[in-house]
Amino acid sequence: MNYKYNPIEDCYATKKKIYIFRKEIENKLNKVKKLSILDFGCGNANDFGKFLFNEQYKYTGFDIHQPSINYAKKVFNYKNVFFSTKLYKKKYDVILISEVLEHLTFPEKTLKFLYSLLNANGIILGSIPNGYGLTEIEKFIIHKFGIYKSLRFLYNLFNKKTIRSKKIPFNYESGHIQHFTLRKFKKIVKDSKLNLEFIKNGSLMGADVSGSTFLKPEFMRKLNGKIAEYLPSQFSAKWIFKLNKN
Repeated sequence: MNYKYNPIEDCYATKKKIYIFRKEIENKLNKVKKLSILDFGCGNANDFGKFLFNEQYKYTGFDIHQPSINYAKKVFNYKNVFFSTKLYKKKYDVILISEVLEHLTFPEKTLKFLYSLLNANGIILGSIPNGYGLTEIEKFIIHKFGIYKSLRFLYNLFNKKTIRSKKIPFNYESGHIQHFTLRKFKKIVKDSKLNLEFIKNGSLMGADVSGSTFLKPEFMRKLNGKIAEYLPSQFSAKWIFKLNKN
């Protein structure tokens, strides 16, 4: 299959996740001629959704953040790609829910709702952070004590090459309010009547500061993701999963 964009790996194992999703979507496409995909909580589609656009299937991005949807509509005006702040109750073959559940007050209700939107043989592909992994610990420390803001200020102050450009809209107001353990996540999956087909480790660690310092070199980013594959799931900073109805 042909994709317009090819991702570069980051400290969050985003490239690994996208390649896993692509493989699952392509397997599904071999069985369903007119494949329909819902990206639930797509945001501005700049960091994730755009890497999954393909003319061989219909992609629908949904998000409640109007500025992000406006941006996505303007920038990614492609055939078979649609964005909306309204979600109509129709059936989908594949539902994506990447880095969304941790932002929701009632993630179990969302999974139950997505269950109702799945075709009989539909699948859900998603990812969540380990609520007690190294990435969440780093984020808590650097934001709690203002480390990130201080470093960002110094960077902009001394980096003369910083370009003042119009910022890409992002829903910064919606922070992490769920801190998942494997047990908690598996329980809400079970309660939603979905089946956990697989769950894979993403990366060992990485957030704003580590991702822009010692995890910035490409070989370190790859090593970060590779190490996670050999560790027990409890030590992974991110989990990538696949759900189905049965």
